[in-house]
Amino acid sequence: MAKFTALIRWAILSGPIVLKTVQRYGPMIKGMIDSNPDAVSNVTEKLKAYQEARQKKGIPGATKRVQILRDQVTYLYASANTPAVAEQAADWKQQLAKIEASLPLIEVMTPKEQKRKLKEVNARIDAISGNILAAVDEDDIQDAEVLDDDRP
Repeated sequence: MAKFTALIRWAILSGPIVLKTVQRYGPMIKGMIDSNPDAVSNVTEKLKAYQEARQKKGIPGATKRVQILRDQVTYLYASANTPAVAEQAADWKQQLAKIEASLPLIEVMTPKEQKRKLKEVNARIDAISGNILAAVDEDDIQDAEVLDDDRP
């Protein structure tokens, strides 16, 4: 039960979309904890890594968050089960590339402009991060369920 509690804690910190995903798959996750505890640890570690990056401030924090999300989108695209998931992952990848391209420009702005622009960039990251993390968690949970079904 400790693993499920930890997963819920990280889901709450990651936002309402991620929490709803974890709640929706709650019964399945509880079964996975018994049969495949590594799968739950994998989901928890992804959420934890993102939250640790979120604690960093300024441009380094935004850069780290984008990097983690980009890695998750790449994973999601590679493991897409449907064309819709692949298209959504490609769209997120483009959005993250635009955000990432804007970060070096912030460094040459005045401190007042930097603060305003960084707030805007962080809002853009927050807007898509919940959806990305929820999609990745959902994919991990579904993949773990398939692995459980394959066991004798």
